[in-house]
Amino acid sequence: MKAQKLGQGVLSRPFVRHVGTLTVANGLGAVLSFVQGILVARWLGPEVYGVAALVMSIPSLVYTFFDARSSEASVKFLSEFDARGEREWALAMCKVGYTVDFTIAMVAFLVIVLLSPWAAKSIVKRPEMGWLIILYGSAFLPRALTGTSYAVLATLGRFPSIALIDTLTNILRVGLVLVLVRLGWQVAGVVWGNAIAMAATGLLYGALAYGLVKSQWGRSWFFANWSYLKGRRREVIGFLAYNDLNALLGMIPKQLDMVLLGYFRNSVEVGYYKLAKSLAGTIGYVVGPLQSVVYPEFAKLWGIGDMKAFRQKTRKLALQVGLPLAAVTACGVMLLPFILPALLGQSYDPAVPAAQLLLLGSAIWLGFFWLRPIYLAQGRLRVWTGISVLVVFLSVLSFFVIIPYWGYLGLSLWIMLLNGLGHIVALCFLARKWSG
Repeated sequence: MKAQKLGQGVLSRPFVRHVGTLTVANGLGAVLSFVQGILVARWLGPEVYGVAALVMSIPSLVYTFFDARSSEASVKFLSEFDARGEREWALAMCKVGYTVDFTIAMVAFLVIVLLSPWAAKSIVKRPEMGWLIILYGSAFLPRALTGTSYAVLATLGRFPSIALIDTLTNILRVGLVLVLVRLGWQVAGVVWGNAIAMAATGLLYGALAYGLVKSQWGRSWFFANWSYLKGRRREVIGFLAYNDLNALLGMIPKQLDMVLLGYFRNSVEVGYYKLAKSLAGTIGYVVGPLQSVVYPEFAKLWGIGDMKAFRQKTRKLALQVGLPLAAVTACGVMLLPFILPALLGQSYDPAVPAAQLLLLGSAIWLGFFWLRPIYLAQGRLRVWTGISVLVVFLSVLSFFVIIPYWGYLGLSLWIMLLNGLGHIVALCFLARKWSG
């Protein structure tokens, strides 16, 4: 009966409801971000818009090197402990997650403070922007509450609460940025608005999760006993280590591309590329909810050993969800030459080809959204990490050749091609595993 319930159609009520709740919130966030990007780009112009992007990219890149991405590990183990009624184990896992995240945030902030003078002078090429780099980096401290708090909410099925927090903080971010930029704060307005919203996100998640932990598991995680995880420490650490490495590998090219573009080229090209990347990135507002809902379903089917239902669900997700969504996204590429100039003016015409290339790459990502949850559910993090190593190696190695000579257009084409390569390799490994 349990297997039958888990193997139900991909368009069942729980799937649609959960994905729909998160997608609506993410869709609203995408619209707000799009409006913010359009207005701020018009008000600041390509050069100043590029400076703002560089100022925020530097702290994000530093944080990426240290971020353990503990939320996925927390979801896995918290769900397991909660299902078995093991409250003390769940509390101990919360303590591990929050401790890891806060430690990483502190280390990253110290590195940002030390690097800010050099980064402002050599990368942003505006020494006076050093304090804004530090300001944005400080917002990662309260943001450290988000990861484990999200895991608590997801484990307990509080998807409406997740959607509400994301919606409120998106509204706060867009409102602050638009008002401050319109008041003449320029780069400082963009940075302040994003930093305040980031801090608010962590605080809201942390406050809500704290109350849920006490009501569900009896008391605060502050007083949890580490010893309850004694028999699972190696498993927890192993999952965190591979997931951290995989996340780091995935994020390095996403942050390094803009930094190197600013270093080798100029802030105008950064502005074009930033706009194109932001537009293509809106697809993540659809991919995120899909993977968030599909991952635990795959994990349960794998756990009970029902490979028939596992493969049926994979086939249905690929053909009934991934393929149609990818096709619609690819069709949208043809509309960009008409939409972007009308919204932004002729000064952003050079950004159109880059936006088309990156959006094609996002269409590939959307079509294969189900691949990563499958690898995580099967515990094949080593294979997924190996694929990430290949893609990142090709990315970083080529960045130093492509960016100096071909700039943002060459960079956009290369990222699109690597996106396709990574998913094709992952699909081949999966097919080989299932046919063996």
